[in-house]
Amino acid sequence: MIDLGTTDFYIAVPSMPRDEFEIYSMQLFDEWEAYLESTLLLPDYSIALNVEEGSVKGGGKIAVLLYALYMGIGNYGSFMSGLEIISNQVKSAGDYLAKRAALPFVASDVKTKIRKNSGSLTQLQRLFVKVQNGKVTVEQAMIEARVILGEESEAVPEFVRDLQGAFENAPLFPQQICSLWKRPN
Repeated sequence: MIDLGTTDFYIAVPSMPRDEFEIYSMQLFDEWEAYLESTLLLPDYSIALNVEEGSVKGGGKIAVLLYALYMGIGNYGSFMSGLEIISNQVKSAGDYLAKRAALPFVASDVKTKIRKNSGSLTQLQRLFVKVQNGKVTVEQAMIEARVILGEESEAVPEFVRDLQGAFENAPLFPQQICSLWKRPN
């Protein structure tokens, strides 16, 4: 599975009664799942939500098989734009989870600590920027991409082929050329 992103949250509130906490956790999962179904346009993905009691501490993770990610990217025209759109959908889902987790505690004026890990999509997007800036070659980017994707990259050769093509066709960012010239006297 490819890690699309994780969101961890910590809400420093007094311990909740066990039955209330179970209802809170199940409702949070159900609402997050419904949000994902309406916004994350991938054919198949996996989510996990862990919530611990005491102070409320939890984390949500979204993962996908590489083939499902490949199919999802294909819905958005180009490889680069597909990665960006799906990455934004995952970020939005993390924001929703954190806000929804804190909602029952808004009245108690407690701050929620949130930590996000953007996952493999953002790492691939960073590779595109490196290629476009001329900091890495397409070959170097492909080596890094295979590390990011792990063994699944071998299972979906069409993804790897299209990723390489996208790197090769990524427009280079303009470079500022600095030259020194002498002014005529």
